[in-house]
Amino acid sequence: MAAALTTLSTEGVDAAERFAYWREVVCAVYVPLVVDPVGSRPFAGRVAVRDWDDVRISQVDSEGQVVRHSADDVSDECLVSLQVAGQARITQDGRTAELSPGDFALYDATRPYELSFDDTFRQIVVHFPREALLDRGLTVDSTTARRADGTEGLGAVAASFLRSLVDHGGSVPDELSGRLGHQALDCLAAALASTTGRVAAPEAALAAERQRVLDHIERNLSDPGLSVGTLAARLGRSTRSLQKLFEGDELRLSERIRRARLERARVRLVDPLLAHRSVGAIGASVGLPDPAHFSRVFKARYGCTPTEMRMTSTRSSPPS
Repeated sequence: MAAALTTLSTEGVDAAERFAYWREVVCAVYVPLVVDPVGSRPFAGRVAVRDWDDVRISQVDSEGQVVRHSADDVSDECLVSLQVAGQARITQDGRTAELSPGDFALYDATRPYELSFDDTFRQIVVHFPREALLDRGLTVDSTTARRADGTEGLGAVAASFLRSLVDHGGSVPDELSGRLGHQALDCLAAALASTTGRVAAPEAALAAERQRVLDHIERNLSDPGLSVGTLAARLGRSTRSLQKLFEGDELRLSERIRRARLERARVRLVDPLLAHRSVGAIGASVGLPDPAHFSRVFKARYGCTPTEMRMTSTRSSPPS
């Protein structure tokens, strides 16, 4: 059978401790969050969770609250909320999706977002690796916090499928659970793409994500602490998924960082406008502050030391 249903509830928790308990529950089930209550009624909340391979589907029944995900707690994951009862607002990337029952929207845990519920609500939440949408050709950054109508067209297909998985998940054979979880993502990706009118081939979406990583590298070459590990943390990805993004490329990501540092150093060494800067200062400006290490890796790449590169450039430059 499918994975067991796990239910977590404030029922049986002392009233004074309920919201603190609820904060721990939502952070454990989803991603690190800041949660604040709305209203003065005694708080009650319940979440029922089932995993479908690497897709987690849960149903939340709760009193009103505001949920914030900060830039300090980024995760390499995305979530979709399908509103079943009550109202919700999802805010991210300068947009706000107002959700009524039947609507759903995407939010990306690699960046800050906010969920607001003014009163009692019920939602189905789908939680999955960010790369799953990239593999399906969805451009995540332009799709967040856009309302998808779950009452017609592709949205209705996706919403109906999610509700069926929640209602009948306990009767699904174990060997089919992963397949059905991925089919849910297929439906959601198609419906979410319709909110922007744009969908790319998976290869194009992956290329755009790789370019996002490379642009970050270019902007941060002066940081000597820049590495695959720190890059992954800053972009809200796991190291494994970041390396997987560049699988099949001629160069490993760590080598791309090293070559980008050295190429920028080479350009600066031969720039006559930077002739006043020392070789060591140029090395430090590209994140290679140790002069001996800078000289060694530069020679391994270009066949000469940084000083020799500068001298050769100076000799070959025409007189002014």
